[in-house]
Amino acid sequence: MDYPATFEFNAPERVARWRVIGNIILSIPHGIVLYVLTTFNLVIDVFSWIAIMFTGKLPAGLAGVNCMLIRYGARVNTYETFMRSSYPPFDFDTSTQDNGKDPEVVVNFEPELEGRSRLRVFFRFILLIPVVIMGFIWGILWILAMVVSFFAVLILGRWPKGLLNFMVGVNRFSIRASAYWALLTDKFPPLGLS
Repeated sequence: MDYPATFEFNAPERVARWRVIGNIILSIPHGIVLYVLTTFNLVIDVFSWIAIMFTGKLPAGLAGVNCMLIRYGARVNTYETFMRSSYPPFDFDTSTQDNGKDPEVVVNFEPELEGRSRLRVFFRFILLIPVVIMGFIWGILWILAMVVSFFAVLILGRWPKGLLNFMVGVNRFSIRASAYWALLTDKFPPLGLS
């Protein structure tokens, strides 16, 4: 594992044309749950920061909650963006390794629980600046790719390979950046999409 957070996506060959709009509507319950979990997760991030600053360790329970949220968000995102057909499970497993309940999206983590650098954690907001800048750039390109892919899937009934690879890469970057933000690792995330 090159980075302690990995994202694998098993894309279907064909996507039903109605999914470009249908998945957005069908994902509303997931969106509500994800919003609530993300709000709750801000508290978890603060507790994680305090725990590492005082003990130099990240409690496994806090790491597990962050792993669950990032994994759940990735599953919902791939569904909302009509990259997949199967409805993602409402799965709230807090293990670091994916439990396999969603074979299309596999997100695994190796969180650093012991021996954390208090200095890197203390200055995390400053260290995040390049990640946020790259995230902003990838986000703009992601929006443009979504517009093109909307029409491509609507017309072709499948994702063009290059667009799909780009979207998977942006999701991979997002998972790594989220793991870094959530203090699961002190290893700086790669800014590219591979």
